[in-house]
Amino acid sequence: MIKLIVSDLDGTLLDHSKKVSSREQAALKKVKEADILLCLASGRMNVEMQQVLEEIGHRAYSVSQNGAFIHLEDGSFLKSQLFEPELAYRVYQLLKDFDVVKIVCSGEANYITHLTPASDEVQSRTFRPFIIKEDIEQSLQAELPICKISTFGDIQILLAIKALIEEKMGDQVELFISDKDCLDIMPRQVSKGNSLLLLIDQLGLKPEEIACVGDSFNDVSMFGITPHSFAMKGAHPEVKQKANYHVESVAEVVNHVFAYNDKYMQEQKGSTMV
Repeated sequence: MIKLIVSDLDGTLLDHSKKVSSREQAALKKVKEADILLCLASGRMNVEMQQVLEEIGHRAYSVSQNGAFIHLEDGSFLKSQLFEPELAYRVYQLLKDFDVVKIVCSGEANYITHLTPASDEVQSRTFRPFIIKEDIEQSLQAELPICKISTFGDIQILLAIKALIEEKMGDQVELFISDKDCLDIMPRQVSKGNSLLLLIDQLGLKPEEIACVGDSFNDVSMFGITPHSFAMKGAHPEVKQKANYHVESVAEVVNHVFAYNDKYMQEQKGSTMV
């Protein structure tokens, strides 16, 4: 029986205007009424995810910043994993010669050295403004707590960055193309999937008791955990290849979960009558 639904936000639960549609809200209402747990798993900050939940009147567990932070349903903190300062500094040094927007992320803030038209476009997709910090390099060395470094720009440039970092430090970091114009750089072993495994262990759930839905490469680590993995139909073909089902919406996932649980209950009922 599926007891927990895990959903990505951008490109999955949120529409292009960063809102949860009425169809998705109705589906989540059914989830709440059935006492099925909900977890949001996103590259966004926890504070942004809580804003989404507040707007739709729902409570959920949170795996934020691509798995760097885990929060429980009541908002309490469970676990975090940050960059070692020297490692974050070395990553940032490799990015210096590339013409991309560079965002340094902590748990509750996104830092940038200066604003440009390109960064303004990226900022329009967030719920909170960037914090200008001209001395980011020095701050990294001074142990500014950082969980993620994100670069935004032309996909070919991002792929070049990805190849360079894999060559220089591939055994020390995780790299995800998390959007059509975004490369996320994380500490080693930090992913949505690894954090989700910690969360379900905390909840006493088995992998087959959860369902996951997402649309990007940073969601693939979740797909490998459970047979109930769903990729959005608009996702990259390589992302869809890693999921067992393809769907148009989170509402479609919810319908699948209810049908699966109904079948499970019928089978359980039948086995007790034999």
